[in-house]
Amino acid sequence: MINSRIPGKQSINIYLYAGTNHIDQNLIYDILMINFSKGSVAMGVLDSIKAELKHIIEAIHAVTNIDITIVDQDLKRLVATSSLKEGIGNTAPRNSVFHQCLTSGHQYFIENPTNDPACIGCVNREDCKELTELCIPIKFNGEIIGVLGMCAFDEMAQRNLINNRESYIDFENQLSIIISTMLKEKEFGSLLEYRSSELITLINSINEGIMILDNNKTILTTNKYINEKLQLKNNQHASIQDVVPANVFKQLAVKNFSAEVGPVKLNDYEFIISSSPILIREQQKGTILVFSDFEKMRESVLKSARSKNLITFDDILGESEALLYARQQAIQVAERDVSVLLLGETGTGKEVFARAIHAASRRKNDIFMPINCGAIPENLIESELFGYEKGSFTGASTAGKPGKFEITKDGTLFLDEIGDLPYQMQVKLLRALEEKEIIRVGGHHPIKVNPRIISASHKNLHTMIEKRSFREDLFYRLNVVPISIPPLRERGYDVIILSRYFLNHFASVYNKDLSGFTAECETLLMRYSFPGNIRELRNLIEYATIFETNSLVGVENIRNKLGSDKKEKHSTLAQMTKEYEKTVINNQLRRFGSSLDAKQKIARQLGISIATLYRKLEE
Repeated sequence: MINSRIPGKQSINIYLYAGTNHIDQNLIYDILMINFSKGSVAMGVLDSIKAELKHIIEAIHAVTNIDITIVDQDLKRLVATSSLKEGIGNTAPRNSVFHQCLTSGHQYFIENPTNDPACIGCVNREDCKELTELCIPIKFNGEIIGVLGMCAFDEMAQRNLINNRESYIDFENQLSIIISTMLKEKEFGSLLEYRSSELITLINSINEGIMILDNNKTILTTNKYINEKLQLKNNQHASIQDVVPANVFKQLAVKNFSAEVGPVKLNDYEFIISSSPILIREQQKGTILVFSDFEKMRESVLKSARSKNLITFDDILGESEALLYARQQAIQVAERDVSVLLLGETGTGKEVFARAIHAASRRKNDIFMPINCGAIPENLIESELFGYEKGSFTGASTAGKPGKFEITKDGTLFLDEIGDLPYQMQVKLLRALEEKEIIRVGGHHPIKVNPRIISASHKNLHTMIEKRSFREDLFYRLNVVPISIPPLRERGYDVIILSRYFLNHFASVYNKDLSGFTAECETLLMRYSFPGNIRELRNLIEYATIFETNSLVGVENIRNKLGSDKKEKHSTLAQMTKEYEKTVINNQLRRFGSSLDAKQKIARQLGISIATLYRKLEE
């Protein structure tokens, strides 16, 4: 509950809900139900109630974490929150979405401001820092008197705005009613009493906990949800220190009660506690705490991940000896909670193996989180892995952000292209694996984590260790169970098995009546070396599916995609024999290792001398 007094008017109590999963448009409508002086005319109404508008948008910002600004008919920015405050008094850019909204009276929801066609003519386009933007026209008596803009400058606010897009878009009609009601309502006292009762009912129906604290951190208001979960009595004015553990209170206090902490266990329930200050005329008048059920949040993420990327060992197709051996190794190790290192060329399906291992493990009901160590800028890799606290660096979220280790603390973390991990980060990664705890960037409190690590690389890590570009101690920590994924060129008839599978898939996707390949086409596919492995084969079959006009895929479209016949292998019998020997020997080395004892065993199995084996290895 926010208690505020407008000069010359009676005291106002506004109840706020800071939900993380759904923002009810009626709630925002009720927040905005505040008294305005009767008699303002449309032309100057927004400027005349500037102080009250500021109070309103600060309240909404505290709830939603989305920055809000309001401009009048002349595009003059009257009020704003957070990073937009510095523009108060200035005019919104010409040809901006604000300008277009004011001119046309239409809403604009822009998910990517710098690239959206509506922003092309904006004079401030090059310097725009907004990630997502919603502009709503403010109407009164059929006239457009201004624009309310909701702007997201960080990923959390962006997700909020996008996930609740429909609720915010539906807000336009309510906004016109609000302005009209504010100006015409005579009996403010009776309306306020009704609205207050309505809001109490609303927050008690919300499936998240809400606490309102004063500046002494005394609990002023709690809703039904948190009362039931923590067995509190609403009329007890206890201190928040009597409710949360001392270490949690300390974390909130250190962050000036403007952050997110958790998960926190209270009365056998786990919560994420989000804390936001209530600011009135730039002075803190209290604090809002939102208690979100951590298990529900976690299960929501897991359901999304499972439904989108459920892959099992049945999805690993092929009959070649090398693939079957790698698949059997993966099946055997899946239930054993050890680190796995997947080795193989780019495009061989290392992530498919990783997902299949996760799906067959005891952690299958927890999250699987892939992260490409080579795709993240070096200056961001630590915050991506370990998270960061509020204000740790320029552009950091105002509430901090958990890292991948924290999110998958009981799941599986897939570190793809581990060989591209910066050397200094290798030290920190090793510590996290050894100690099973991490510290966020800018933080001081260790967080316990225990994800299963599956890593992968197409690089020769042994060579990198010799060159001192990869730490030997980290290699041995990751390389508990190495599994080599064979390249497609060493898998023989698997090329045809996979080609037919992809053809069936894409024929269904593109609604094509294709029953297979011509014999000549299959021969061409078998002869091609596929440097891009399965990924290249998949793209090749998709291309051929799209452009094939006959019932069987022939060589023409395959050759068109490959560029010319120059990539086709025209091998002599001796060359093919040599390639086969190479494949057999490599498969044996993967199976038994490369030690002297292993090589002697391989030589015996192949019926050749150890000297012959070494000669063939050199060749």
